[in-house]
Amino acid sequence: MFGNKSTSENLNHSLTLIGESATIDGNLSTKASIKVDGRINGDVKVEGRVILSESGHIQGNVNASEVEIYGKLDGNVTAKTLSLRSGGYITGNISVKDLEIESGANYQGHVQMQASVTTTV
Repeated sequence: MFGNKSTSENLNHSLTLIGESATIDGNLSTKASIKVDGRINGDVKVEGRVILSESGHIQGNVNASEVEIYGKLDGNVTAKTLSLRSGGYITGNISVKDLEIESGANYQGHVQMQASVTTTV
């Protein structure tokens, strides 16, 4: 109706924002990408990308194609690509194909590098 892009193309470009004052108590699952400025108390399963900002906090496991952490994550990560940025903090185990950890990032747990990682939503 508003263009001729397919639904799958629109999902790949959509971004859901969890605002800084928002708290979600429960699991979150989406095919789109998300940016978390607030708090999620539950597991996060995303087909696209998860961006956890400096003010964001996830207490639960994250399963996504791409994960970028600037804030705090208390849980395990399963992803194809994980970028732990300076000031970011993860307490949990990581299963990932590609891993980038910047100077100034904090991590407590075990890392398992995979030739390929299957993520599920």
